[in-house]
Amino acid sequence: MFLGDTHGNAGWTRQAIDYAAGNGCDVIVQVGDFGFWSDNADTAAFLAITQSRLAKHGITLYWVDGNHEDHDRLAARPTMQKPHRHRGPWSLPDSPNIIHLPRGYRWHWWGQAWMSLGGAASVDRLARKPGKSWWPGETLTDEDVEFASRPGNVDVIVAHDAPYGVDIPKIGIGEPNTDSGWPFVALLESSEHRRKVRQVVDAVRPRLYVHGHYHLRYQAYYRLPGGDRTLVQGLDCDGTPAHLSTMFLNRSTHEEMDS
Repeated sequence: MFLGDTHGNAGWTRQAIDYAAGNGCDVIVQVGDFGFWSDNADTAAFLAITQSRLAKHGITLYWVDGNHEDHDRLAARPTMQKPHRHRGPWSLPDSPNIIHLPRGYRWHWWGQAWMSLGGAASVDRLARKPGKSWWPGETLTDEDVEFASRPGNVDVIVAHDAPYGVDIPKIGIGEPNTDSGWPFVALLESSEHRRKVRQVVDAVRPRLYVHGHYHLRYQAYYRLPGGDRTLVQGLDCDGTPAHLSTMFLNRSTHEEMDS
């Protein structure tokens, strides 16, 4: 089951885990803004509650990083200090069922090649405090893009942001919307980040792309160079009903991917 932004909301995340278990799922893939904040009591409680519920149902939760995580804390993890090609999934000792997927990491499930692609730009960055509620590591670096774009087949990308060119309802393809009320410089940063995501998508040409960040459930197609297309599924966030914030990868999804 894919799961939208959880934002450290322990009660809602617990309900989502129960929902996954009720539908026979043993794996949850969360699309960023998980709630990996600074090492404090609130974050510890969120992780403990989530771990307990996952263990109860025998479920493993994999997550990609969103813009709203403590990226300094993420970067301090031993595996994240290695070169990209040596980075792999990791979990904290007390949360073995909660596993982070680094940017550009690839693996195989059910005969398909998957890749994780965390990161996004915060349009509310100017209202946040660096090192407390905002970290510059939130966005894809050029090195991230180069690594994620390396040769090799990718069928499914799990990401936080959407590629430039996908027409998201009420948001658009990625050009700054001056009527949005957000600072123009932040909108430009968001647009530039979506262009980086597009660069990766154009390089690896996935059939399915699942993301969060925009707190909106929608479906669209992204036209790849040469005419092929990628099915894009955006998920809503915590506090919304399951049909908006979750998605199951089943036979109908595969049929949509192959159409």
